[in-house]
Amino acid sequence: MAIKFRFACHLITWGGEPNQNPEKVLNEVASAGYEGVEGLPIKSPENLVEMGTLAAKYNLHIVNAGGSSPEMGINYNITLGNKAAEVPACGRGNFGGPDPNDADFRKAGESLKNIIAYAQEHNIKPFHHAHLGTMIETIEDAEKMLEAAPGLYLLFDTGHLTGARSNALRVFDKLGDRIAHVHLKDFTAKDPNTWNHRKDKWGEDGRFEELGKGNMGLDVKAILKGLEKFGYDGWVSVEQDQATHHTPAETAVVNMEYLKSLL
Repeated sequence: MAIKFRFACHLITWGGEPNQNPEKVLNEVASAGYEGVEGLPIKSPENLVEMGTLAAKYNLHIVNAGGSSPEMGINYNITLGNKAAEVPACGRGNFGGPDPNDADFRKAGESLKNIIAYAQEHNIKPFHHAHLGTMIETIEDAEKMLEAAPGLYLLFDTGHLTGARSNALRVFDKLGDRIAHVHLKDFTAKDPNTWNHRKDKWGEDGRFEELGKGNMGLDVKAILKGLEKFGYDGWVSVEQDQATHHTPAETAVVNMEYLKSLL
């Protein structure tokens, strides 16, 4: 592939450990071959300096830092030199429930108007997480949400889209140029033919999975080719919500080795 993707490791796999021993975790992430890290808990501007300095020790860049407010999160990412930042995702419970209509999407888009304007004023792309329970669960939801919120971009989360039985590759049909961040993860279901994210039990009937081990049809290589086609130059965070088969550090290595086998 012509593009050299920048892979970051999302620390959700480590649970609370980054709070307790961030240097150990960062060392493990760097040793696994990642260039960036996402999910470090940033508690204050002073802590951002501390964590940024520690990450630099391991040649890692902090990706998609969160703050105590939407504006502070954007400020942190500006300080880090990031080109994009997450804005608060609109929960379905606040905008129409499980099956929102077009008016609900318009209201959700309107609710983000000010934070989108703040991001645009500071030349950074604001993105909404494609995540179960938010207004973006499927590709169709993403199309509606981004239409309702001009200036908004997408956090393309392959695991959540796949878990909602949406074909993640369809993001490239209309939204390839609206992707500002990527969470790359796989999904497996006890019964892929009947899996229903609203009715079945998470962790028992379905769960996020190491890359290449899912059974819901996610084609990771095709995803990377799609990103390449659209000239995506942002970060690709490899996110493993649960380390089911290995320790967190081993899971990070397994996912990186799988990606290397595709490139």
